[in-house]
This record gives sequence, C-alpha cells and structure tokens, in this order.
Amino acid sequence: MFRILPILLLTGVCSLGLAQPAPDTLQIPLPGAPPLSFTRIPAGSFLMGSPEDEAGRDGDESPQREVTFSAAFYLGTFEVTQAQWLAVMGENPAQFQHTPQHLQHPVETVSWADCQEFIYRLQRLGLGLFRLPTEAEWEYACRASTTTRFYWGDDPEEWQSHQYGWINSRSHAATHVVGIKQPNPWGLYDMAGNVWEWCQDTYAPYDGSPARRDTLKVFRGGSWYDFIQSQRSANRHKHGLHERFPAIGLRLVLEQRLPTRRLPLAGDQTISFVHIPAGKFVMGSDSSDVFYQGDEFPAHEVVLTRDFWLGQFEVTQAQYEAVMGYNPAVFQRLPQAGDRPVDMLSWDDCQTFIAQLNTLGLGNFRLPTEAEWEYACRAGTNTLFSWGDDLAEGPMLAHAWYNSRAEGRSHPVGFKKPNSWGLFDMCGGVWEWCQDWLGPYQAEAQTDPQGPEEGTRRVYRGGSWFNEPEALRPANRHGHPPDTRGTNSGLRLVWEP
Repeated sequence: MFRILPILLLTGVCSLGLAQPAPDTLQIPLPGAPPLSFTRIPAGSFLMGSPEDEAGRDGDESPQREVTFSAAFYLGTFEVTQAQWLAVMGENPAQFQHTPQHLQHPVETVSWADCQEFIYRLQRLGLGLFRLPTEAEWEYACRASTTTRFYWGDDPEEWQSHQYGWINSRSHAATHVVGIKQPNPWGLYDMAGNVWEWCQDTYAPYDGSPARRDTLKVFRGGSWYDFIQSQRSANRHKHGLHERFPAIGLRLVLEQRLPTRRLPLAGDQTISFVHIPAGKFVMGSDSSDVFYQGDEFPAHEVVLTRDFWLGQFEVTQAQYEAVMGYNPAVFQRLPQAGDRPVDMLSWDDCQTFIAQLNTLGLGNFRLPTEAEWEYACRAGTNTLFSWGDDLAEGPMLAHAWYNSRAEGRSHPVGFKKPNSWGLFDMCGGVWEWCQDWLGPYQAEAQTDPQGPEEGTRRVYRGGSWFNEPEALRPANRHGHPPDTRGTNSGLRLVWEP
C-alpha cells in the first residue's frame, strides 16, 4: 500500500524552526549515508510554461501563467542518491549498480508511490518533514530567475548542454555521480538530465481543465536517456503512480527541520521526541465552540514555565514490544502492525511500561500532564482544531484517522499531516493517556498545573479511529478508571533527559 503524504504550504522560513536569517544551505544527517543537502529557494514570482515559439516545446506547456511564492522553501541541492535511499529503505532498487561509485549516483527505478514510502520512512527517523516538490516549485527552482529555454540560456546551437546535464548523446546510457555538472544559478545540480524527478502533482492541463486520471503523476527535468529538448525548464511528462523506470528518481523539499532527539530501544527500534518550548495558552473551550462540552469550561490561561520533550508519534506496537517483550494490541495481525500504535493499554499498564523504560538508562519518561498535552496539540493555535476552524472533510481527513474514514481499525503512525510543531496523530489514531486525574477546571490562571490530587478517572486525550470529529478537538477531554483498557487507548511519552 502506498502513502499519499499531504502537502504543507510554507508560510515562512521560520516554519523550519530556524533563527533568522535563514541559512542558504542545510544538511540533514542520515544514518550510514551522506547527509541530505538542501538549498534555500527565495520567495518570488515567475512565468510558468513555455511561449508558443519556443523550439522543441510540447503543447501541454501552455498557456503560460504567473506563479507567485510568498515564502522561501528548501529544495534538495542534489537528487536523492542510491546510498541515501539504501540508508532509509534498507534496499537499493537502482538498475545502475555496476560502477565503484554507484552509491553516489541518483537512485532510479522508483515509482511515485515508492517515493511516498521513502518519505514516510524518512520522517519516521525524526529528522524533519519532507515531501516531493510541487510542479510549480520544481520549475521555479529550475529556472532560477531565468526565462530562457534552459537555465543556462537559449543555447540555439545546443552545445552548452553538456556542461550542465547528462543527456542521451553523452551519458554512455547510464546515470552518473550527482553534482559533477555545473549547477544552475541558485546552486542546484542536475536539474537537467541524469534522472527525471517525480513531483507531487497529479498531471493536469494548464488551461484549468480537470485531471483526466488521478493516477497520473508529473515528473520533470529530463534524463540520461533523453535528448536535449527534455532538459528545457518548461518540459513536463507523466506516468502512472506505480510505474518504475531506470530514468526516474526524485529530489526532496524540506518543509520543517525539527528540534528532535532519537533514542535507541532494543533491536532496531528507536523512539523520537520533539522539543516543545515553554509558553502560555488558553486551555479549554466555551459555548462559542460548536462541539462544546461542559467539562471543557471555563477556558482559562495556563502558563508552562519549562520546555519539555514530547513523543513525535504515539508509542507503536514494535516499540512497546521492544521494551516489554510482548505485544498486547488487538491490531497486531494487520499488515505493518509494528508501526501501528499500541492499543489495549490501561493507565496502569502505561505506568508499568514507563517503569521498565526508565531502567534502560535513557533518562526519565512519563505521561504528559493534561495541560502539556493540550498545549502541544494546539501548537500555538486557538482554533476549533489544531489545523483551523474548517469542518470540511478534506482538512480533517488530511490530519486524522477518525470513525467514518478509519475502516474500523488503527493505522501506522505518521501517515497523516502533523501539526505545526511536527507532532503526528495528536488527533485521531488512539486516545492518549495523560498523567492527571480528571477533575473540573478553575477559572483562575494556572501555572504548570498537575490536575487534582486524587480522583476516580484518569484523563485521556485526542480522540481515536473509533470517534467522530468532535473528539479530535484539542479542548476535548475524557477519562476512565486507571485499570480500563480499550482497543483505541494508547500513549505518547514525555522524555526528561
């Protein structure tokens, strides 16, 4: 099964979690492979497509239209290499593995769907948020402020192309080490030739008419197999999302660089945490909330005076089994069960798991307080949902597994879009136990609240695959006796180094 990873539109370089000014390049380390390098692409406008008198053009490159990017973004300096794919996926699908330096060649023979799986696994490493570029981003970055046929000029005699890209007549029928040819004016290598590069978009005409087939995806840039016309900045092609060819690879966009830490567990399991800054927020809701519940009132200010580290994902079945030696989950017989959140956990079970985890010498672990949980879920927002006030199914489905769309079961963590602090599945997935006893709110402002000193029910938050949209709200709260287990109850951890 392939994963369609939704696009997050950058609203500014600050979404990368970087101090200003933003650097021109970034490197994201990979285990056992060269780092992923990214180049900052400035905000701006360009004319997308080609004029009707451009030599070698195709009909689907018109009409031309102006496209504006209001924010900078980071695009891969190079195409993803065989070594980088191997480090993430554990296998190398490339056809061209016959030279001593083949691991430095671009990976190829990967479908659009394969690329989505690569991105999903890359994000599970806790290194940041990634995606394929949109077709518009790709052409904008390729042109690098040029308006000519190629990013090195119109090249009417077509003799300059060999300085910039590997194409049919000079490629010796193979890919080559990335970064050998001259870059474009913005410092991006192999935007022309070597391998075609998948884009996120479904192929559609430029005239505004709808896509004819949702399964056709765009790729750009030409390859070692193609003639010079394919290297034009406006050139575009399409293939089915499951089709693989030894001339198509990928280049990534880095959407968000997360302040994360990844800790080792038994076997090959790790667990990732995101740094959550201290701050204040309004906790709870009031009658203006269309799904308002009485125990969410009164809304009140909460100040959290200390930064903390919160799990980037819900604890998975594989992680739980690595610590405890067994798997209690109901959904353990489904495909990719190890990547699904562990379920059938009571609050007491969570304490037993945490006690065992705390013997591993990795630091101190605990459940989040209810205030920490809602603060991290909101991620600086004060809207109905962490993604806004929109009740439409589209945004909801992009962020959460919930009753009408979850097919009656849990799903692998990290599949949906994260919140703005890079936390996945804070809404939907499984309910997440908190440390607190459930009790009424107070109107007065609170500082680092811990909940009531005693009670009969422990708090859990976030909704689940079993629940409808009202349970996905950051303000929504529920509780059960601490020995209660359910097929939709799990946990997310706080780590104290």
